[in-house]
Amino acid sequence: AFRLPTPLPRLPPISRCLLSSAMAPGRAPCNWLRRVLVAVAVARAAGSGAEPGIEPEACQMSDAHVVVIDISPYVDKEAHTDEARKKIAALWGTSFSTLGMVLIDGHGVPDDLVASLRAEAFAFFGKAPEEKAKFTFGPYGTPMGGYTPMGVEAVARSVEGVSSAPDLVENFAFRWEESGRGMQPAVKAGGWQKLPFPSAETYVDEMERVLRTLHEISADALSLPSRSFFEPFYAQPNGNALRLAHYPRVGAEANREAGQIRYGAHSDYQGFTILSPDPGDGGAAGGLQVQDPNTKLWVPVPPVKSTFAVNVGDLWERWTNDRWTSSVHRVTNPTGAGERGARLSLVYFSGPRADALIEPLPGLGESIYPPILAGDHLVQKLTRTNV
Repeated sequence: AFRLPTPLPRLPPISRCLLSSAMAPGRAPCNWLRRVLVAVAVARAAGSGAEPGIEPEACQMSDAHVVVIDISPYVDKEAHTDEARKKIAALWGTSFSTLGMVLIDGHGVPDDLVASLRAEAFAFFGKAPEEKAKFTFGPYGTPMGGYTPMGVEAVARSVEGVSSAPDLVENFAFRWEESGRGMQPAVKAGGWQKLPFPSAETYVDEMERVLRTLHEISADALSLPSRSFFEPFYAQPNGNALRLAHYPRVGAEANREAGQIRYGAHSDYQGFTILSPDPGDGGAAGGLQVQDPNTKLWVPVPPVKSTFAVNVGDLWERWTNDRWTSSVHRVTNPTGAGERGARLSLVYFSGPRADALIEPLPGLGESIYPPILAGDHLVQKLTRTNV
């Protein structure tokens, strides 16, 4: 047995979180893990102290944390056993029935592809407004995809009865063409090579591959009859979309309209979201947070290198008859004096075909919700979010 001094020494916030995790009953399953957590906390405390912080109040008030799941047993099946996949599926099901968000690694997406698309997106969003406006083809959510300027979207309004200020974000979206042959606006522009995002086509291909893997894991986690169960629901054209979300530089002390933040509290609309967050998230920079559904407190989503944040949307919560949780999340403003830099996330939304009838999956009991077409559900959500 070992003990720490009481009260805890003055440590940076993330170190205090690690110490709290190490010593809290039931948080660390065995003594060796407790010792690792303590060692990491002490090592961080011995450094410069300029570490990416987790908000102290989130650490102190919530026991929830976002787990990292290595999905490589499903990506490279020949190199792994059925027993390894069984363990991943069990953890997957537990994670989505509790906090509703995970980080995945072992997915096989090259780091340099992510970096290339991020650089191309920053270059586009740095252009003059009139240049970006050439790629506006309609309101946010239009089947044509394209550019949406800041001040148009208020995502918190997707929650029925909620009124909120516009979000501090601009974005560029790609959506599948109605024929399913390709993505808009690439088709409209005359091909991917005509757009200012030369890496986007390959990135979409990689996200489609990862999504198929997530569906296989989910089929096992939900004890469905086949790992290919979801394939017919996602035959193209489907509800998948790539969204490049840019949050311009903001003065940390400015509130603008009351309650206005970079991206308001909301749950996603359809299926899995696969998100590459900004690597600078955390501490005074603000960033992605998920709400603990039990305590309603906010939990930071740490930017872990080479991982993607994954959550499910409202439609999958209905589909699983509330077995899984559509997590509420948000992007917070920077804090402290002065200006904070721009933030960028690469978001791959997914959803079934518009004509897919959504009712409880096999084995999940009598339906809590009436059946709904996936397309009707999406239109209802998008209509509320436009300012």
